[in-house]
Amino acid sequence: MTLTRYNYVETFLAALPEAVTRLRIQTPSGFQEITEKLLGHAITHLETSSNYLRSSREDTITCAAIGFLNRYGIEATSQTNSRGHVDIFLKNSSRPGFTICGEAKIWRGPAYHINGLNQVLGYTTGRFPFCFILAYVQTGIIKDLMETLQTTLDASRPEAQRGPCSRHGSLTWALLSNHQHNSGELVRVLHAGVNLV
Repeated sequence: MTLTRYNYVETFLAALPEAVTRLRIQTPSGFQEITEKLLGHAITHLETSSNYLRSSREDTITCAAIGFLNRYGIEATSQTNSRGHVDIFLKNSSRPGFTICGEAKIWRGPAYHINGLNQVLGYTTGRFPFCFILAYVQTGIIKDLMETLQTTLDASRPEAQRGPCSRHGSLTWALLSNHQHNSGELVRVLHAGVNLV
C-alpha cells in the first residue's frame, strides 16, 4: 500500500486528533468538513440550552454558538465586516484565503430565510465555495418547517439555485443547496435548523 506524505503524517499523528484536524483544514474540502462538524457541536449546545435561548434575540443565540467554532486553528467572529456585517465569520488562521460566512436568523418563514440566503451570498466573495445559514426555530415543529423550506427553495430556486436541495448526510433538519454566485463560482449553502422549542 502506497501512502502519500499527507496520509503518512495523518496516520503517525492519529493519537493526536487536534494535530490531524489542523492538517485537514489546510484543504478547502477539509476546512468545509471540519466547519460542518463544528456547526453540529454548536447546534447541539444551543439545543441543549434551549430553555435559556427560546426567547433570546438572534445575536445572543449566535454568541452562544461562536465559542464552539473557535477550534483547530479556525477563528470565529461575529459581526465582522465583509461586504456587510456577517453574523458568523470563520477564518483559517494559517490559510487566510479560506473563509466561510454564516448568517443566523430567527425562523420567521421561508421568505425571511431566503432574505438571509441573499445576505450570506452577498457576504461571500465566491473565493471559498461554501457558506451557511442557521435557522433558530423558537416556535413550531422544526421538521415540518424545514420540509416547507425545502419545498419553497426547490419550487422558486432563489438566488440562482442550481438543482433541488438535498438533505445533509449527518445533520438533522439540514439542507444543502447550490447557487451560481455572481463571481461565476458555484457556492454550496448549508441551511441548518436549530430546535429551540
